[in-house]
Amino acid sequence: MSPEVLLLARDLALNVVAVSVLSFALYFARYHRRDYAVGFIAINISLFVVASVLTVSPELTIGVGFALFAILSIVRLRSDEATWIEIGYTMVALVLGLVNGLPGPSFEIKLILSGVLLAAMFVADHFMVLSPSRHRRCRVILETIVLDHRQLCALVGRRLGGTVRHLSIIEVDHVTETMRLDVRYIATPSSPQTPELDGAPREGSETRNVST
Repeated sequence: MSPEVLLLARDLALNVVAVSVLSFALYFARYHRRDYAVGFIAINISLFVVASVLTVSPELTIGVGFALFAILSIVRLRSDEATWIEIGYTMVALVLGLVNGLPGPSFEIKLILSGVLLAAMFVADHFMVLSPSRHRRCRVILETIVLDHRQLCALVGRRLGGTVRHLSIIEVDHVTETMRLDVRYIATPSSPQTPELDGAPREGSETRNVST
């Protein structure tokens, strides 16, 4: 194995450990948004691959990387509302096309980097890592005002049929006696499935009215 590949493997191992700690141990453990965690990993690994290609191909400039993100921003602005998971897959697809289409890197490097991207998405978005059927997020309109955080979490958890892991109050309306909440929760096996759009669950796409 060439020294170039060994250095790439060393840097990749460090990057994977760092982004895994950031996405799962720090972010997801506190905020419980599965789509953001997967998106962080997708964008991080994509950046690593682009940086690696720029390193092994001196004839390429950093402008290639900026062009990639310009394309991604256009896709984001002109497409339908997308989750971070979909943005992550879009990022990986763009980087795959960029890496495999450039003449500079050797076929061995292209093969390794393509495998890294695909393996990262397979693991990060695998149902065994963070099950999308259990880790859910929805917007709730509560038809009462409860300011005690523990009581509020218990009430919403009972109504949604799960355990609330993170709850944010978006708006409190004392005129209509309602609250708008952003809730991340773990569903119990007996709770109803989250509605699907276009054949796949979309986190953050559901709004429920909850009354006392």
